[in-house]
Amino acid sequence: MATVAMAFLSNELALSVARRAKYFSQDFFRRRLVSPVFVVGFNNSGKSSAVDILKSIEELTIYPGEGNAELWFRGHFPWIESSVSVGPIWLAPDEFIRSVKDACGGSFKSSKAQLGAYQWFVGGGNLVNDSGMLAALAPDILSEFPDAKFVHFVRDGRLASYITARLEWSRIIRSPAKYIEYDCPLRFSEVLRKMAEYWAWTMRRMDEVSSTMPGSVLEVRYEDWWSNPEPMIESVARFIGVPPPVASKSYVPKTDLTQHLLSEMPDDELAMVEGIVGPTMRGKGYSC
Repeated sequence: MATVAMAFLSNELALSVARRAKYFSQDFFRRRLVSPVFVVGFNNSGKSSAVDILKSIEELTIYPGEGNAELWFRGHFPWIESSVSVGPIWLAPDEFIRSVKDACGGSFKSSKAQLGAYQWFVGGGNLVNDSGMLAALAPDILSEFPDAKFVHFVRDGRLASYITARLEWSRIIRSPAKYIEYDCPLRFSEVLRKMAEYWAWTMRRMDEVSSTMPGSVLEVRYEDWWSNPEPMIESVARFIGVPPPVASKSYVPKTDLTQHLLSEMPDDELAMVEGIVGPTMRGKGYSC
C-alpha cells in the first residue's frame, strides 16, 4: 500500500522529498532503486533529445534533470562556479575524477539512495537518469550500481570535439580568469586538441564498463538514431526491457551536417583531431 500511495506524489514534490529522505534511511532507499538506466554520452551527442522520445514510455521513470551537481560531481559542477582546486574535466580528466571521488569519499551510496527514494515516491518502473557527463564516472560507480544498464550515445568524434571546443572556447574568451589560473590553453587549436583527447578518454571509460560488465552497455550511434529513428528506439526499449513507445506521428529523419561542419575546420586542425580520435572512431565503425 505504501508504494501505491507514493505514486500520487508529483515529480517535483517527489524529488524534493527524496533529497531529504535519503538522510534519514539511506540503506532503505538504496534498496528501493530498481533497474537503473543511465543515458550517457559525450557533449552534443543527441542523447537528451532521444530521452525526450523515451519519456512517452509509461513503464519508465525519468529522473528530473541530469543531477550532475548533486548526484555525481558534487562541488565540482559547474566547474566555473566551483571552489575545487582542479582544472576542468577536459583539461586533465583523470585528475578531475580523482578529485570528485575524494570529495565523496569514493562512495556513491547517497546518490543511489536519492535515486531510489525518488523512484519509490513516484511509484515507477525502470529509473532513467539522463546524465551525459556520467560516462566519465561510469567505471567508478559500478560497485554501487551492479545491476545498472548504460545507453551510450556516440557521435563522430571529430564533430563532437569540434562543437564542444567551440562552446568551451567561447566561455574562455568571455571569462578567462579562472581558466588562466588553472593553466588552461587559450588558443582555440589547443582547446580543440584537449577536447579531442577528452573524447577519446571518455570512449575508453565506457569500453571499460562494457568489458567489466558484459551486456550492460548499449552503444547507439547518433547518426543511426537520427537517420532512421524507429528501429533505434525499439532497440533501446528492448535493451531496457520495456515496450517501445507507441508513435503518435512519424519521426522525421534529421539532416546529417557532419561533412558541412567539418568543412569549416582548417586542414591542419582537422588532421590533428583525426590523428587523436581516428583510431577510436574506426573501432566504433566510423570511417575517417
